[in-house]
Amino acid sequence: MIFKVTGNNHGFWGDRGLLQQIFINLMSNAIKYSPDGGSVEFHLIGKESEAIFYIQDSGIGIPMADHENLFQSFSRGSNVDTIPGTGLGLAIAKACVELHSGNITLSSEVGQGTKVTVSLPKICPTGQLSPSST
Repeated sequence: MIFKVTGNNHGFWGDRGLLQQIFINLMSNAIKYSPDGGSVEFHLIGKESEAIFYIQDSGIGIPMADHENLFQSFSRGSNVDTIPGTGLGLAIAKACVELHSGNITLSSEVGQGTKVTVSLPKICPTGQLSPSST
């Protein structure tokens, strides 16, 4: 596991429960779909008006034909074989990201792993700080 933090990450406030759902679902996917000994990287990049993080694994990857539906509930890659899962992780993560007025994208190639990038604004569209967790 590689964890790297760069930039200015001060000033971001988010909902703790929603952020946990994002991290748990994305990290568990990266670990679950990576072969034994495969690497998983978590990068946090602080920008002036947003916090960006991405999780990259060296796992089985996702066929291009499956990319279109991955953020829909119960959708899974056609190459998961016997790896257990419900197909809800990315849908939950996307919903939580959107509640923060953020964006989530995915890039993947079979046999090359997957990279999921999340961008969350430090300021909500209303001009207020993002919702603070208590």
